[in-house]
Amino acid sequence: MNRRSLFLGVSLIAASLLSAGCGFQPLYGSAGFSALPGLEIEAGDSRQDYMIEQALDRFLGQGGSRYRLAFETNAQEQRLGVSAADRASRFALLVTTSYLLTSSGVEPITGRITETVYFDAPQDPYALITARADAEERAADLIARSLARELAAALQRQSQQSAS
Repeated sequence: MNRRSLFLGVSLIAASLLSAGCGFQPLYGSAGFSALPGLEIEAGDSRQDYMIEQALDRFLGQGGSRYRLAFETNAQEQRLGVSAADRASRFALLVTTSYLLTSSGVEPITGRITETVYFDAPQDPYALITARADAEERAADLIARSLARELAAALQRQSQQSAS
């Protein structure tokens, strides 16, 4: 074992001990995150809402959550890199999701998440459709992950406030 490996190993152990001593707890192991699998979801009517609902189901998995999440999404496409012929060579898909998490006996949690995904505009119209669909899927995954993290953090804060 060389000195560098030994130093990295000792540093990792020291960091673990220090973070354990300061009360650090990973969000995914928290009570907030463990309450989310099996979340009852009421999504809006848009295609983007459906894609976010599916991404949430994949990300959170099965469970028996007592919470109900309602959300609605607004997606806007912006042209970037416009040529002299007024043809966009790149697009930005700006997706904003407003949400409300409720459960009996718990203060409702509301918020808004915004994610931006960029995609190129190929010359072929069918390739553009594919690029746009890929951007919508990537945006749905980003929104689902951000939403799960925000909800878990808010539930964690609520449980800490009620415990004190």
